[in-house]
Amino acid sequence: MKFIGREKELKVIRDTLNDDNAKALLVYGRRRMGKTTLIKEAVKDLDAVKIIYKGKIQPIARSIEELSVMITRAIGLGDIPLPSFEAIFSLLRNRHECFVIVLDEYQDMKKIEGEAVDALIRNAMEDMSENIKLIISGSSIRMMDALTRSDNPLYGRFKAQVLVDEMDYYDSAKFYPSYTVRDRIILYSVFGGIPWINESIDSELSVKDNIIKLLFENKGLARAYVEDVINVECSQINYSTEIFRCIRNGKKHFSEIQSYISIPSIRTQLTRVIKNMMDVSLIKRRFPINSKSAKTAFYEISSNVVRFYFAYQNAINDENAFNLDALYQCAVEPTLNTFVSYRFEEIARSYFIRLSMSGKRGGILSAGTYWFDDRKKRQNGEFDVALLLTDGTYEIYECKFLKYKADKRMVLEEKAKVDQAPLVGVRKFGMISSSGFECNAIDDVILISGDDLYTLS
Repeated sequence: MKFIGREKELKVIRDTLNDDNAKALLVYGRRRMGKTTLIKEAVKDLDAVKIIYKGKIQPIARSIEELSVMITRAIGLGDIPLPSFEAIFSLLRNRHECFVIVLDEYQDMKKIEGEAVDALIRNAMEDMSENIKLIISGSSIRMMDALTRSDNPLYGRFKAQVLVDEMDYYDSAKFYPSYTVRDRIILYSVFGGIPWINESIDSELSVKDNIIKLLFENKGLARAYVEDVINVECSQINYSTEIFRCIRNGKKHFSEIQSYISIPSIRTQLTRVIKNMMDVSLIKRRFPINSKSAKTAFYEISSNVVRFYFAYQNAINDENAFNLDALYQCAVEPTLNTFVSYRFEEIARSYFIRLSMSGKRGGILSAGTYWFDDRKKRQNGEFDVALLLTDGTYEIYECKFLKYKADKRMVLEEKAKVDQAPLVGVRKFGMISSSGFECNAIDDVILISGDDLYTLS
């Protein structure tokens, strides 16, 4: 399959590998994000011997032997097991070839001997010659982050660090280009930006049938992914699934999560649990674009597919259901539009980031939500899409995920809500409609259609 997206990550990796002063770089992210595929794409055109060794849970001496045999075999010396990383690099130092050595799933190489493995690599890197580049890659965010701490033997050894996260809506849609704009929005809202899942979407099936196949069937790939997150990552953080169930499809303030949790033992550890979940990117904390007050912060589930799973967990895990089509119609269809509407706001924010990064729209500092609280007028609330511009003013957008085109009356009603709210610094209003508009233009309103989101116009 053709490689899709990751332009920024590819550039960082390639630039680092072409830097004579760089010895190593770190590539990390949760499982199934396409780290290995990304690395292979980044190095494919390099004039170098490429060795990708997948780490295993075994004594490091055994891993070193296996790696050395892969290398000696690749350079035509046959199977020669070597005793250390130093011996490997010493052998390669006097070769005329260039080498890219990838230690993939590095966290597994450390499972038995821990930081002693880091120390072995650090010692070997002291005399690593310019014809060798080392890439360390792993899927344990917590363990890979630890490599960059000042108390770790590998601290300061990486020229660059690349976090491979989920793709945004725009690149994700390249996996299913034949679908309508509405269907692409739904597919991203449900499955998110995980390449492994998106490349499994069957363009011959409807959106509904893909959701049933990948999430409701026992062997569904998306379901397996979420259950792996629960069994591996969540199992290391007590009560994390309870936090997921609380947040589900919404965005929750700390006080709301605290009120939802009735078990005293969880409530007393809530701050730590939330921090641990944020550290491994299971959830994220956001602030409104115009406020950094703790009381305005809210939490969201980071992954769309995990969010969908917990929003419809009871239906997905219904062991008595024998007709999945009927189950979907009963449990999902009545509320799917609402579920997608929340994710549509995220798509809108990503759209403006894309415009800014591509140079098609200047003057944007950041995109987020806009919070207001006027105690005198007793008005408070939040607009979910806002742009902070370089002149210090804001643009506010209302998002509508619709089956039909928005008419002029709807647009003006939404504009009136903004006009009547006690907003500070807001200069422009716009509306984003997934199905477009009945009218071509409305005075003092920026109109953006679903087609615009995917053409970046």
